[in-house]
Amino acid sequence: MTLVLLCALLAGCTAAPPDSVMRSDADKSTLISADTSALTPDTLQATLYFRYGSTEYLAPEMRPVTVQRNETAEKALVQALINGPAATSSSLSPLFPPGTEVLAVTSQENTLFVTFSETLLGRYSDEPVDVSVEPWKTELPLRRHLCMDALTATLTEAGLCSQVQVLVYRSNAQSSSMRLQAGFFDRGVDETLLPPLTRNEDRLLTPHNTVAALLKDWMNQNWPALYGWVSRDTRPGEQTAVNSFAAGRIITGFEVSAGTVSIDGQSAVLCADLTMRAAGEDEALAGYPVHLTREDGIWRIDYDPLMALMQNQ
Repeated sequence: MTLVLLCALLAGCTAAPPDSVMRSDADKSTLISADTSALTPDTLQATLYFRYGSTEYLAPEMRPVTVQRNETAEKALVQALINGPAATSSSLSPLFPPGTEVLAVTSQENTLFVTFSETLLGRYSDEPVDVSVEPWKTELPLRRHLCMDALTATLTEAGLCSQVQVLVYRSNAQSSSMRLQAGFFDRGVDETLLPPLTRNEDRLLTPHNTVAALLKDWMNQNWPALYGWVSRDTRPGEQTAVNSFAAGRIITGFEVSAGTVSIDGQSAVLCADLTMRAAGEDEALAGYPVHLTREDGIWRIDYDPLMALMQNQ
């Protein structure tokens, strides 16, 4: 009897387990792959800031940004800035030195810590070795400040932080800190560690800054630059416009209000106090309404109203 029972137990040990613990081929479709690259990415509607032409301002580009499942929205936005504006945004230009990589983005309370590769400190493709003379004595600090301002403007506009601490991974670092140094802006030797960077509204092409910029170009008689602020839908050819600008009155001073933006965000009205010179005499013009329209994200002025103001009509 004992021998028979033992044989029965041994036979039971070799029997197939019940169906409830078996995995069929059909179950394989529910397995989760460890390869995150196979997962469908998300899309983030973002506002990215790039340099507008050769100006000292940043203009927005609104477009979808792909966020892979193995990265954060913050890192995707920084990578999009490094990649530069879309090919269709011909008036915008990238600001990061070629080869720059974003290595990590971490968050602590309201601060984002963004770590870049050492190539952030490298030269731009058109940058000469000697940057101590003009125009690069001015251009290099401006471009690098705009680079950092674009970073903070993009990340703060997305509501992801209120300030950004920039870090740089240096393979042969002498300093114990990875924080960006002040010498970054002019390729100098200033090793002062920069604090977290905040949003700089003075660099953004708000309606106020747009009107101030175009009036400054008018005052300096920089007609090609003034032409760039005129709506593409209303302006004539550049030479025709430049000739008309040169024949108009000159402004010698101005002040601009903050202005108001329409509910749909596509137009704005500001008041300008102008001092204008014609026939050798100055004339004050107070509270003149300046109308702007938004064109591909850029605030511009229509040609006819601008000419009416320049010709005192």
